[in-house]
Amino acid sequence: MIDIISLKSKVMFHGIARMISKSMYLDQLFNDCFYKLIAFFRFPSFRSRGKGRAWCELNQNLGRCNLPNNQYCSKECMEGVGLSTRCPQGYHPSHSWGYQVTGCWCDTFRGRSIVCCDCTPVTNSPYQPSSEDCGCMHFLNE
Repeated sequence: MIDIISLKSKVMFHGIARMISKSMYLDQLFNDCFYKLIAFFRFPSFRSRGKGRAWCELNQNLGRCNLPNNQYCSKECMEGVGLSTRCPQGYHPSHSWGYQVTGCWCDTFRGRSIVCCDCTPVTNSPYQPSSEDCGCMHFLNE
């Protein structure tokens, strides 16, 4: 009796896993939830570990920052150090390049965790793409 229940639950969970892996959106959603849950239990106070991580709208696995117009906003943005804000002075986060909430996402680059942010000059609307839009990379200290 227990073997039958065990087999039925195994088949059911296998079917759910197959359905989730077929949908890119569901797969990314469950992946993000899983990693946030792991981070919570690994670092219960990880929100206080640095404001940069709170900027991440989602985790990517690109291995680089995919910058708007393929350009960095400043030398500090290219080096990934020296800024305490998402964008350098004179810029604000752009929400027109796929990250509508924070304008930033997390990734890894050369084995280190990074936050990548889309930026636009303060004179531009953050909701309209512009040829002046650029990006900024931040290395996280972990």
